[in-house]
Amino acid sequence: MKVMVCGSIGYGHKEEIKKIQEILRKEGFEVLDQFEHDYSHVDDFRDNEELCREIVTRDLELCEKADVIVLVAKHPSFGAMAEVVISAMKGKPVVAFCPEKVRSPWPIYFANKVVRSEEELVRALKELETPLRTIPNVYSDHEAEFTYTKFTCICPVTGLRDIGTIKIRYKPKDRILEYESLDSYFKLFADKKMHHEAVVCKVFNDIYQALNPEWLEVVAEFEERSGVKAVIRKRL
Repeated sequence: MKVMVCGSIGYGHKEEIKKIQEILRKEGFEVLDQFEHDYSHVDDFRDNEELCREIVTRDLELCEKADVIVLVAKHPSFGAMAEVVISAMKGKPVVAFCPEKVRSPWPIYFANKVVRSEEELVRALKELETPLRTIPNVYSDHEAEFTYTKFTCICPVTGLRDIGTIKIRYKPKDRILEYESLDSYFKLFADKKMHHEAVVCKVFNDIYQALNPEWLEVVAEFEERSGVKAVIRKRL
């Protein structure tokens, strides 16, 4: 599982982030390192537009690669909060590491899990590792389709429960889904606050990463609300 650790860099707290990175590496997580190009020495970005573009572009690329975001929520950071919001809106899980008081509601609101110690952080990340299981594809050339009819999550706007059906179609290469694991996987969404689009992106990304199929399509059909029925589709 790829983990990106974000937090306050420009205000002198880089070492705290690097400490968490090292702990997670020792626990076997693949940590994406944003310190390949260090900018913590920059005192003022107002006249550094090109550097700003370079840093933000690189960090957003890391967010895209990450399976989960860890926010070290000890000190304010414009960039870290932007990374959290963007990642959360794409359906990526966020774990807020909060060993001290947090004086803003934003990190807590967007976090799937709030932890207060390094031990809790490691446990939370291990719990987030996908339960999707795959097996070798020893069968002839084929396509597969699965329909899960008991999907639920929480609407982040209303707080109400969304109910829907998820359809998965794909053409495998070397591995296929052990489809009974889908039930455990989809149950992880039950208490998550996610937009419909974020659900589809998350499911698509997890399955694509697990299988690397020839092609994949994920379709989510949600129950009607306020006269509108949502059908979200992603295919590659």
